[in-house]
Amino acid sequence: MEEAIANRNFDDLRELFKAEKKTVKDDEFVIVKIDGLLKKRGYRVMEVPSEQKEEFARLHFNFVMNCTKLGYCSKSTPILTLQDILEVSSIEECKHLFGLVEENMNEFKQPGFIETYQNIILRLCNDLLRRLSRTAETSFCGRIMFFLSRFLPLTEKSGVNFMGHFNTLNITTFEENEPTAESLLAATSSHHAATPSGAAAGAEEDMETGEIEEEAAKEIIVTPEMYRQFWSLQKFMSNPNLLYEKEKFVVFKKDLTAVLSLMTANKLEKFAAEDESEVAESRKKINNDVFFTKYLTSPKLLALQLNDSSFRRNFLIQTIIIFQYLNAESRFKPPAKKMVLNEEQSKFVHDYEDKCYRLLSDTMPRGTAFVAGLKRIMQRETEWNQWKNSNCPDLSEKADKGAMQMYKKRQRVPFNPNNLDLGTPELTKLWTYEPDVLKACKSDKRKFIPTLADFIRDPLDEMDPEQQVEEQYKSINEVSFQWRAARLLMHKAPGYVSKTEPKADPTTNMRDFLERTMYNTGKTIDEFKSGIEERERRDAEKRAASGEKKEAEARKKVEESLKRKLDTNTKSTTIAVSSPNPYTDPPLTDENLRQLATDLSKFSKKLAKLVGIDEESLQKTSSSEEDRCYRILKEWAERNGKSGRSLLNLLIADLDVIEVATATMKKIHETST
Repeated sequence: MEEAIANRNFDDLRELFKAEKKTVKDDEFVIVKIDGLLKKRGYRVMEVPSEQKEEFARLHFNFVMNCTKLGYCSKSTPILTLQDILEVSSIEECKHLFGLVEENMNEFKQPGFIETYQNIILRLCNDLLRRLSRTAETSFCGRIMFFLSRFLPLTEKSGVNFMGHFNTLNITTFEENEPTAESLLAATSSHHAATPSGAAAGAEEDMETGEIEEEAAKEIIVTPEMYRQFWSLQKFMSNPNLLYEKEKFVVFKKDLTAVLSLMTANKLEKFAAEDESEVAESRKKINNDVFFTKYLTSPKLLALQLNDSSFRRNFLIQTIIIFQYLNAESRFKPPAKKMVLNEEQSKFVHDYEDKCYRLLSDTMPRGTAFVAGLKRIMQRETEWNQWKNSNCPDLSEKADKGAMQMYKKRQRVPFNPNNLDLGTPELTKLWTYEPDVLKACKSDKRKFIPTLADFIRDPLDEMDPEQQVEEQYKSINEVSFQWRAARLLMHKAPGYVSKTEPKADPTTNMRDFLERTMYNTGKTIDEFKSGIEERERRDAEKRAASGEKKEAEARKKVEESLKRKLDTNTKSTTIAVSSPNPYTDPPLTDENLRQLATDLSKFSKKLAKLVGIDEESLQKTSSSEEDRCYRILKEWAERNGKSGRSLLNLLIADLDVIEVATATMKKIHETST
């Protein structure tokens, strides 16, 4: 069995599984045995070289997953095997192997697996996060957290900061010793003062990669006290609950007021419209290449950092988040500690929150758009806070299960042309020339387009054959007339744009198309309707007369052809018997009628119609076609005599019937002679 697992051979494993089940009383022992062998094989897989480890791990995981689906091992074995593989792998190897967890997320969320895998995957991800450095492996930590947010259901409380804890271990270290900070700032100031103006030519060579050159950047004077005030605010950012203590809030208020006053007094220069897009693109490239999880706190850098729009935005967003938390209602703020702001503190928070938004709007590039997006994000955070206060209810239960309501349109404000100002006196005078501008536009004096009836009257007369208008003199041949006709018909004719069959050929002849459209449009106008109907009636009569004439000519030709055939047959019969007498018409006997009925059995309906006998009455008394044909011929012979020539003259109206009858009569005459 171990060899079958090593070779990933399902056929051998199936046979061994069946054989083992026969030797034990409980099937669970076989499954436990296979679980152990699969995990053991997982450890063997990790002994291969690093470059082949991911490939072998993927093959083994897929094999174990298929074994689970076939019932050869436990449901938890695939994820436990993957957990063991990750535990014995290095961090670099885990970055590649974690892709197996991400790729099979949908498999893990299937019914029957989610209950077993949820806690194991949560433990696997937490073990990985404990091994990783949040600063050195930020990207991998983000992958794991993003996977958990997609895998776990929204109501899973392990993925929610349910108690509202803060990361108080996030400590920002800076030069708290004032003499040291003062000496560093003095050294920085003396360095700038000692820099000669002629050194500007070599400034570009000293710029670091990705640094943006700012023309005439205003230098911000940072004092040691300002340095201490700015970085000491970070302890309140990492633990906002300190601000509910009155003494700490006074310190926070003093330091924050000084920092925001410095930013207000030293606003960043606004970029020119043509340069703003270029600077934004440059900053985007820099942000994609370099990302600092924590800013440096050297006194030498603070003046430069305050000149950076990204640095300012990050600090102001921090402040806005703290303000929102202080004003938010949370069930996890213990009432005993009186975590509520007084009226003066609430006013300070409200005023300075607006001030932070104004500073963000003034921070380029695209400050206004940035503030609009930030406000929407903060609104969403407020809604999530309310959701947590409600003990994280299942949002799917609140979804609308009924039919969607129709959107109610907003009522429009009626247009009043009397109260109109177009900006200039002349335009307003032109627009208010008449009390009702719309009525003035519809005045008959402004109608220069002919009516549809007037326009198509002449072309319809030219189409009438009785008018005898020659083709070359018809107005439809003119290109200018076709253009005007197309414009007018498209606007007023209902049949100009009509649905065509999918396989119909496109219209390529504009002349024929316009003639057909004008003719069809004339049918809908009362002035031309009667004339067109009269014309169509005359055309139909002509076609009918022409068709009857052609039919009569064709019938005459058939009769002449049959007569020639009968004459030929008569002559040949006369020569054969050496009789000088002309062809005689002997009467048809019952045997002759029976023979004709046999040959004409497939034409019983046509025969009944030609003879003038109701076939339905015969169907009730006769079962076969041949019997019905015989009764039809018998009844005709009794009424009209038993002349074969008379019968042929009657059947000549149908070509199929006469051909068969003629052949049969020929046989009858040959037999009688």
